[in-house]
Amino acid sequence: MQLTTGGVHHLALVAKDLRVTHEFYTKVMGMKLTCAIHVPPFPETDAMHVFYDMGGGNQLAFFWFKEAPDPEVGQAHPKSPAHVNANGSMHHLAFGVDTEEDLLTFREHLKEHGLKVTPMIDHEFCKSIYFQDPDGMQLEISYWVRTLDRRDVQPNVLRQIGLEIEETVTV
Repeated sequence: MQLTTGGVHHLALVAKDLRVTHEFYTKVMGMKLTCAIHVPPFPETDAMHVFYDMGGGNQLAFFWFKEAPDPEVGQAHPKSPAHVNANGSMHHLAFGVDTEEDLLTFREHLKEHGLKVTPMIDHEFCKSIYFQDPDGMQLEISYWVRTLDRRDVQPNVLRQIGLEIEETVTV
């Protein structure tokens, strides 16, 4: 039996201030709150968990922990999309839109909310903008210019990893 997944069920992150996080993801990003719960076995005053609908049946979740340490830039998240961060951490979260017009509209919307936003970057197979949420997490809005195919799998990268193209490419 071949195991498959149906996409992202939810992505769970940690927020410093759930009120600020809620305002950002509902008012700026346009997401709807879908769940707000306490987190057993923690006491109710020490942990909470909220979920937001990010479209496509996918949920974005945030934990709040009373005793969570502040993040260290370069460890928890990079300073910008062009910086590195620690192994085992998340570099950025990309949200999809359908067209370049949608991407540029989102860029203006973010700027109207006082956010620093990169110019549109053309990655050849997609175009993107980058910005940060209130906790400094790198976020991306992106749309597919074309379907990924073999030209997007660089043999020199596979060799550096120690893989052969035949064992990895399904397109």
